[in-house]
Amino acid sequence: MPAAAGRRRARAGGGTAWLYAMPALLMFAVFILYPIAANIIESLVDAHGSATAANYQQAATDPVFWTALRNSVVWVVLSVALETAIGFGLGLAIAMYIPRAQALFRTLLFLPMVITPSVVALVFTTIYAPDYGLIFGLFNSLGLGGSFPAILGDPATATVGVILVNVWQWCGFFVLMYCVGLAQVDRELLSAAAIDGATGFALVRHVIWPLLRPATTSLIVLGTIQALQQFPLIFLMTEGGPANSTQTLATYIFQTGFTLNEMHYASAIAVVLFVLSLGIIMLQYRWGQTQQTADA
Repeated sequence: MPAAAGRRRARAGGGTAWLYAMPALLMFAVFILYPIAANIIESLVDAHGSATAANYQQAATDPVFWTALRNSVVWVVLSVALETAIGFGLGLAIAMYIPRAQALFRTLLFLPMVITPSVVALVFTTIYAPDYGLIFGLFNSLGLGGSFPAILGDPATATVGVILVNVWQWCGFFVLMYCVGLAQVDRELLSAAAIDGATGFALVRHVIWPLLRPATTSLIVLGTIQALQQFPLIFLMTEGGPANSTQTLATYIFQTGFTLNEMHYASAIAVVLFVLSLGIIMLQYRWGQTQQTADA
């Protein structure tokens, strides 16, 4: 009898748990699952509502799409690599050498994240300006004014110029997360490693970095998502130009859907972006799990 009563209480508790989770599940279904499903359906029909694969065939033969896809991959690789390297280096320096000023430095480095993209784009467009910008003034002071390049106007430098702005704005988040991770590292473990001869780079390479690998995996995933969906900064600074050199899938979706009014084709590109994001994130999580298994 007590066992039966326990099972009834367990079933009642399970029903209550589902009841509490229902609002979140409904919001997930309405705002996440439904838009994804609707976008996939939109990409598989033409303007008359007939099923077709023409939208994906158009993407396969569209040179701008392939340029945008390549640029999106470049954005992910460069942005995440720089944010991880700078974030880990600054986080380590702050936590190890100036621990009493951690709060101040973390706040200063985190401030760019709360600035709106429109302000960031305006400021850095002015800094990059070839006639009156800050970098132009620096070149002039060194007697190199005639050699100053139009960074955002040159296809060879525009992508890197915008990526550096993105890194400036978001690497503070990486610094903050690494500082939090370093604060949880057992100091006795570091002392023991130092006694065993692991100092300097060896300590970082063989002790600190493996301990922070879970945080690194999470940051790489978040950085990848942010880089793939970055739209306002690129659009406000270059609008995908010059000559589509800064065009990414996110900006191309906007231009195709809202400027050219080809919503079905834009939906197909959005599906490609979704699959690309999902694939990269799954590979990163698998890599993180493999590394944790190897460390264990």
